[in-house]
Amino acid sequence: MLKPAKMQKIRLVSIKSVARPLLAELHHLGMLELRRFESTDFESGKTMDIHDRISSSLVRLRSIKSMLGLMSRKPQCAEMELDRTLEEAESFQIEEGLQEKHRMLESNSTEIANLQSRSDDAKKLYPFQFDFSKLQSDHLSFAAGTVVAARLPALRKELAGTQMQTAVSGSEGVVVLAYPSDDAKAELVLSKLGFAPIDTEGFTTPRETAKEFQSRISALRAENDKIKAEISEMAKKYGDKVLRLTDALGLWSERAIATKEMGFGSQTMIIEGWIKDSDFESFRNTLEAKFGTKVFVEKIKNGKEEPPVVLDNPQSTGPMEFLVRLVSLPKPSEIDPTIVLFFTVPLIYGMILGDVIYGIISFFIAGWLMKKWKKGGFGYGVASVWRFSAAAGIIFGLIFDEWFGMSSYQLLEVFQMWGFINLASLGIDGPLYAGFHRGANVSLLIGMSILLGLVHLALGFLMGAINEWNHNRKHAIGKLAWIFIELGGFLAVSTAMFGVFPPIFVEVGLGMFILSAVIMAVTEGPIGLMEIPGLLGNILSYARIAAVGLVGVLLAELINHSFVPTPDQGIVMAFIMLPVLILFHVMNIGLAMVECVVQGGRLNLVEFYGKFFHGGGKEFTPFAITAKQEK
Repeated sequence: MLKPAKMQKIRLVSIKSVARPLLAELHHLGMLELRRFESTDFESGKTMDIHDRISSSLVRLRSIKSMLGLMSRKPQCAEMELDRTLEEAESFQIEEGLQEKHRMLESNSTEIANLQSRSDDAKKLYPFQFDFSKLQSDHLSFAAGTVVAARLPALRKELAGTQMQTAVSGSEGVVVLAYPSDDAKAELVLSKLGFAPIDTEGFTTPRETAKEFQSRISALRAENDKIKAEISEMAKKYGDKVLRLTDALGLWSERAIATKEMGFGSQTMIIEGWIKDSDFESFRNTLEAKFGTKVFVEKIKNGKEEPPVVLDNPQSTGPMEFLVRLVSLPKPSEIDPTIVLFFTVPLIYGMILGDVIYGIISFFIAGWLMKKWKKGGFGYGVASVWRFSAAAGIIFGLIFDEWFGMSSYQLLEVFQMWGFINLASLGIDGPLYAGFHRGANVSLLIGMSILLGLVHLALGFLMGAINEWNHNRKHAIGKLAWIFIELGGFLAVSTAMFGVFPPIFVEVGLGMFILSAVIMAVTEGPIGLMEIPGLLGNILSYARIAAVGLVGVLLAELINHSFVPTPDQGIVMAFIMLPVLILFHVMNIGLAMVECVVQGGRLNLVEFYGKFFHGGGKEFTPFAITAKQEK
């Protein structure tokens, strides 16, 4: 769990005659990440000779699948022998009829849109009951159109000598006018006032015209419905076959491309790649059982090649694994910080939030968001971290005895004040328990926060030392020296300033600090001494856990003091103050959530990560059908 899963590089040697079934089996097993095999004694890999036929048929069938409306159907992972699949696919010819139907649908839809636009224009002319087809003259020009209603007076004034009829519909004015054909002024005025002409060609009376257009639209829609029904029937008749062939060809297309990573001799094929070490025996036994001596599997040394990374953690740590992936995967030789984050992220979040009701609200909001967002996506991952951490907020709320900014007893007193409960009848005459009140223990809270920082950073340095131990022993010792610099400084300062330990610990702490600083300077260079003030800043930054949490507590108490209604204020004032109380608490919850995420993220992913984590690991991507489906 504290390391990525151990990986093993392997080599498969097989005879060419089993190439296709071997590829299919590897695809189904989904255990092997392929690596390019290169050797002067073997021909470099290339796509299968039959790849072009596969690709051509696959493109055509995907087009048919789209035209039949089957794109939302999930892949069936249909396994078929390649030659049979190609034979069926190439003999399956229904696309010409489908293409014609889709062309008719597109043409009809375009015509419907055009007719609908013209029908809308005709409806604008409803106030005018004359036949537009009879508006013809050798000497007059006729125009119909719209203009902003507020400009109608200006239009009438500018074209006072012309024959004009107008109507108003809302903010739009509708105009029909006749003017001399050689009158350039009329056209200039119309353009200046933003006149939008309506094409009346083919119009009779507006109502008859609109009726005719709607009739044609109905006929075209009926024709489209008929075509869609025919396509639907084709989908029912051929859908399963199209899906089966498309999915089978999709699998073979991946396999045909995968051969580029392999090496070929006159009679043999060689495949190299990475597999989880724990899967090796099962993998080898499966292939030997199916192919016998036609396939040979062996472990090989990886040389300088870095293996891919598989995080190996319990399912319950999923939210924290999301955080690790979000930043970067660890290198194969590094510690996987997932398990550590599983404890530290909710710990810091809970210490900052520290309110039972705030935590419950956070928990349910995060759960609601998880249902709204797609599993595996960014939003879902953030919400899962939030929900997991909110549970810690509830636990710390119980420790701090904070419920909406009140103690449990104060909250019960509010309910008693309004007659909802009777504490005496319940046998309650004082606080239910003695919680750790943050407002009354500020110094202790800050000290606890800084102590948490010391432990958190020391853990980071320890993990850094473990990461470096097998690569650079000198740097590993330097990482350990930082832990004793921390410890020595803590002993000296806490004893000298606060008397936490006996006076002798001042000298012990200073001695440990100086000796560790010398070791660190030797192992990491004198420039490391300049980072000691930075370490102090890192440690003190954990005081923000106390500071941000206290701000939230004080705001909640201020809100309660100002807006919790009392019976002597009256029921009307209670109905006024209660929504305000809830609103301010919701705002405070939102602020607390944001601060918890920002400050907790900074302390975990900046201060802590910086002490040990390099990252840059490459995720394990096996040659697998499941990987194809997810994409």
